[in-house]
Amino acid sequence: MKRPFNLSAITADLPTLPDEGETPRESRRSAFPAVPIAKAIETQNRNAIAELKTLEAAIEESKAAGLLIEELDPTVVDPSPYWDRDPRFIEDKSFSDFVEDLRRNGQQSPALVRATPNTPGRFEVCFGHRRLFACRHLGLRFRAIVRDLSEVQMASAAYSENSHREGTSILEQARALARYVDRGIFPTKQALADALNLSRPHVSNLTSYAEIPDVVLQALGDWRKCTFREANNLLKAVRDPTCKIEMLGVAKHLVEETNQLSFHARLNLLLGKTSSSSGDREEFRDQSGQKVAERKRGKHATSIAFSPHVADGFSDFVWAKLPVLVEEFYRHRSRRR
Repeated sequence: MKRPFNLSAITADLPTLPDEGETPRESRRSAFPAVPIAKAIETQNRNAIAELKTLEAAIEESKAAGLLIEELDPTVVDPSPYWDRDPRFIEDKSFSDFVEDLRRNGQQSPALVRATPNTPGRFEVCFGHRRLFACRHLGLRFRAIVRDLSEVQMASAAYSENSHREGTSILEQARALARYVDRGIFPTKQALADALNLSRPHVSNLTSYAEIPDVVLQALGDWRKCTFREANNLLKAVRDPTCKIEMLGVAKHLVEETNQLSFHARLNLLLGKTSSSSGDREEFRDQSGQKVAERKRGKHATSIAFSPHVADGFSDFVWAKLPVLVEEFYRHRSRRR
C-alpha cells in the first residue's frame, strides 16, 4: 500500500551528489588552481551525509508528510550491510520497551530504506533498524520511504544509528568503522573521520580494536560489556605474539566448555590473570535465575558461599563429591599440559 505525497517538497533544496567521475561542485571559488583527489572524495562524502541528515530531519519533523511511504512486508527487508549490532540487543529491556510502545501506538515515523542492489524485490534499511525488528516481532507491516542511497550514506547512517543508540558497545562501533575502511567506502581513516565528524585519533583507536580475533570475543560471552580500558588490555595482549598464542588457546577452551563464568572471570582468564583483586565477586545462578552460590577471590584464597535456600543440603552434597571433583580436576589439568 502506498501513500502518494510530493517528494520534491522535502528534497528540492538538498545538495545533489555528483555523478561518478564528475568533479564535485564547490560553493565558492578555491584559492588553488585544482582540488586534490583526496579532498574531492571527502567533499563528496560530506555532501552525501549532509543530504542524508537533512532528509532524516525532515522525516522526523513532519512524520513524512510530503513523502511517499510504502508499507512493506518486513520479511523482504534486511538490515544494512554496515549495521553491526550484536543480535543479543533484542534481549535488552530497552528493546522490549520499544516493542511495547510500537504495539500500543503503531509505527509513528517511517524508516528509510533502499532497494537491495542486484536483488529485485528486497530492501535494505538505512535507518530504522529497531522499527524493522519490532515490526517483525509483532507481525506488522513496515512503514518506510524508499530512496536511492549511496554506500557512503548507508555506512554513515548505520554508524550514526548505532553510536547514538543506548547500549551500543565500544567494540561494535570499532568493528563497524574498520569495515568501512576495509571495504573502501572511505579511502582513508582521515576521510572517515571527516565524514563522520570524528577526530582522527579516535577513529584510529577504535579501528585498532578490530584486531581482536572473533574467537576471543566469543570466549568473552557478552563482549558488549567491554570498556575502552578492557579493550586496550585485550589489544595489547593480541599484539604480543607470546600472549596471543596463550590467549587463543584459552579462548578456544572457553568456547568449547559449557560454564557459568561471568564476563570478568572470562576476561581475566584470557588476559592470563590467575587471580583478581581483593573483593572481586562472581555469582552462579540456576536456570530460573535464582542465586545458588557466590565466589569471592582474595589475594591469598578463594571462597564459595552457598545461598541460604540451598546451603544445608547442597553444601553437604558438594562436600561428599569433593574427592571425585578433585581427581577430575587433576586429570583435566594434566591433559591441558
